[in-house]
Amino acid sequence: MQYYGQLIIGPAGSGKTSYCNILQEGSFKRNIEVVNLDPAVDFIPYKCAVDIRELICLSDVMEELGYGPNGGLVYCMEYLLQNWNWMQEQLNNIAQDDYVLFDCPGQIELYSHIDMMRKLAQFLVYSGFSISSVYLVDINFIEDDAKFLSGLLMALSASMALELPAFTVLQKIKRYIKLHKFNQQSEYANQYEFSKSFKFFTQKISELVTNIGIGRLLYLDISDDESIDNLLGEIDYAIQFGDNLEPDDKLYDHTEQQL
Repeated sequence: MQYYGQLIIGPAGSGKTSYCNILQEGSFKRNIEVVNLDPAVDFIPYKCAVDIRELICLSDVMEELGYGPNGGLVYCMEYLLQNWNWMQEQLNNIAQDDYVLFDCPGQIELYSHIDMMRKLAQFLVYSGFSISSVYLVDINFIEDDAKFLSGLLMALSASMALELPAFTVLQKIKRYIKLHKFNQQSEYANQYEFSKSFKFFTQKISELVTNIGIGRLLYLDISDDESIDNLLGEIDYAIQFGDNLEPDDKLYDHTEQQL
């Protein structure tokens, strides 16, 4: 059986949960199910098909084992991988033609220092998922050259670790109406006495990121259906979603009448 979906990653506060919620509410010509993989979350606005907290919860781990938040989160994810049969049973309840979003924890250590998220991605692929990673970045990162570059490098690191088709998405773009603002030089860079060296450094790092590839860098206005459709179109093409779907009969009949 073949399943399709997205592994939603990115730092805390980048809008992963809101992204999942809005896509599920809109559906966008598909039935969207959401899987919560964050054992630390307190509130989930979307309808959850599978919730890791039913297997293990961060607060319980911290209380019973005395771990801190980061150590407890690592323990929770390791526990999930060790009990993957539980997750597999839950995923089997999802229909084959459903589109699945996996809402992941925001701790970057899970991607950059530990290979458990790569193992999780592999488990999903072995379970029949054609899936891409979608790394969400808050648009505020773009105001600062160094911060933006750091965000791209984190996205590159996470995307390479997961070994999946990758997309880096600048979200919350509605705050910026004029796109040419992105191309203006940051005042932050001018504060450096070695601004020329800094500019050379950022240019070379940018070339490295471009040459290695982090997937396409896309912009998203989560309040604009057309913006969401454009993003989904890019991802659908990468994971070949829709290739096995039957054509719309109404569209076929309309086209036949025109001929």
